[in-house]
Amino acid sequence: MPHKATARYKARIDGAGRALIPVGIRKRLGMKPGDMVTITEGPSGRILLKPALAALREAQNYFRNIAPASVLWSRDPLQGEQREMSRR
Repeated sequence: MPHKATARYKARIDGAGRALIPVGIRKRLGMKPGDMVTITEGPSGRILLKPALAALREAQNYFRNIAPASVLWSRDPLQGEQREMSRR
């Protein structure tokens, strides 16, 4: 889902390849030191940076919309792995 930019910021890339995410953005997205992010190269050289939790929620919503309400896909594979590990 496209996101319309509400503000534009500039950042400088340091010698280690890092750029600072402005504090206003970090606060709005609830990002804290140590949080994981996903980085996606988009069209026209754009870089999309998302908190990993937001990417996980998008995936959950996607699968929630295509799965029947009676099916819980995440439980069965995990239970199968747990059973197999307990047999070892």
